Amino acid sequence: MQPDGAAHEPRPQDAPEPAAAGPGAPGERGRSQVRRERGSGFRRALGLTVLGTVLPGAGLTQTRSRWVGWTILGITLAASAGAAYAVLTQGVTSAALTVVARPELLRGAVVVIALWGLVWCASIVLTAVQARPGTLDRGRTGLLAAFTTLMVLVVGGGAFTAADYALITQDTVEVVFSAPPSRPGVGAKVVEGDDPWAEQARVNILLLGSDAGSDRIGTRTDSMIVASIDTHSGRTTLISMPRNLLKAPLAPGSPLLARYPSGRFGSPERSCAQNAPGVTGQCMLTNLYSEAEAYAVDHPGAYPKGVVPGREEIRGTVQQIVGLTIDHVVVIDLKGFSLLIDAMGGLDINVKNAGTGGPLPIGGRVTADQRIVDVKAWFRPGRQHLDGWHSLWYARSRAADSDTFRQARQRCVVQAIVGQVNPAQMVGQYPQLARIARDNIYTDIPARSLPAFVDLVERVQKAKVNSVTLTLDDGIKPWDPDYAKVRALVRKGIAAPKPAKTPTPTSTTPGSTGGTGSATRTPRTPATPSPTTTPYAQC
Repeated sequence: MQPDGAAHEPRPQDAPEPAAAGPGAPGERGRSQVRRERGSGFRRALGLTVLGTVLPGAGLTQTRSRWVGWTILGITLAASAGAAYAVLTQGVTSAALTVVARPELLRGAVVVIALWGLVWCASIVLTAVQARPGTLDRGRTGLLAAFTTLMVLVVGGGAFTAADYALITQDTVEVVFSAPPSRPGVGAKVVEGDDPWAEQARVNILLLGSDAGSDRIGTRTDSMIVASIDTHSGRTTLISMPRNLLKAPLAPGSPLLARYPSGRFGSPERSCAQNAPGVTGQCMLTNLYSEAEAYAVDHPGAYPKGVVPGREEIRGTVQQIVGLTIDHVVVIDLKGFSLLIDAMGGLDINVKNAGTGGPLPIGGRVTADQRIVDVKAWFRPGRQHLDGWHSLWYARSRAADSDTFRQARQRCVVQAIVGQVNPAQMVGQYPQLARIARDNIYTDIPARSLPAFVDLVERVQKAKVNSVTLTLDDGIKPWDPDYAKVRALVRKGIAAPKPAKTPTPTSTTPGSTGGTGSATRTPRTPATPSPTTTPYAQC
């Protein structure tokens, strides 16, 4: 046995023993610290990559390439500030149209968008690479790479789409709005400043619906409407031109005067190239376009170089008929008309029966014994949503009634388009709309005037649209028109409405005190309906 004191002597074994492996061990704490650092570094790399995706160069400012990041970010902020200033001072639409109206700016925009897209994508990749911790494990490295690739695809795809839209816009503007005026000085006068129409009180636009198609020989202006617009108020008068007008006055200096020295289209009638052997009466206004085209082929050099004979003759003759200067012409192929309405999502139209009271046919023709044959279908009356094909046929159908009623339906369709078009919705259909415009629409409105005309359309949508009809009910005989009377009807239709009468103040009967006696009011005179509007014409 050892002495009792021996039990209290210090022993080497009394030194602290190594702790058993466990959560509190120094090795485990080190590995945990590494995992935390990796997780924190991974989250930081993801965050900076997202920041660089949302704001070019912003993520890169927190890496060793911070000066590159600040340069990219500075350019981005400066460009954004410039765009914001343009939007605040001009409005979104006007600012966008300032670029759209200038194809050379669009070409430059395509290059800038493509280059900036590349710089943006490169900055995202560089941010992810430089923000990635060197100790990041393989799994998280793969996740970061996949996320970075996704962000690059998002930004690159957006840049590609923007550049593609710019190219589509450039192509469309150059094709649709590149036509020079038919003669120097022709066209609406647009000025710089707050009101682009300050020096143009009225704009007159000739809208032509052309039925040139694979199943038609030549071109006929199936629909002719003059839109006369008060540029101050936006009040618009739609003047429907009967397609079957005869003896239409030709414009002074028209090459067709050599064929029709009377100055009237189709007079003398034997000269009418539209007449088949033994048939007369085909020189209607709707045939003037193809007559001019045929004449130009037979007489090279009769029309100035670059002038489309059919459009030039229709423009000049309509000016003579209505007594208004036609500032611009818009021609739309009827197939494009149908596609345009489909792109709008269709039209809500109050569909009516034929003017005779019976159902309105889709298609069809009238036989010699007055039967309607070859009908594709029949319209049901009532307010309904029509697609482009049905809207087109509603505007064109005439087998069951006459041109008079068809003109009324055409005006209703035009009013529906103007009133129901939704610019915000149309943006989503932009590529399709651009193709439709490029392939089916012609106008001599110059591209530089687009912002002014968009402003004018907004005024029209807020104002009243009225109509002038040139029918038998108005005293206009298509076979023998009184063109002086036509011009008088047009002048009356476009005249500014008389200001509303100020109500006569109430008066008290004699002997009354303090206004307590009976009041006497002057009776109102009921409004007189416009002589150029029929119940059928009310849309």
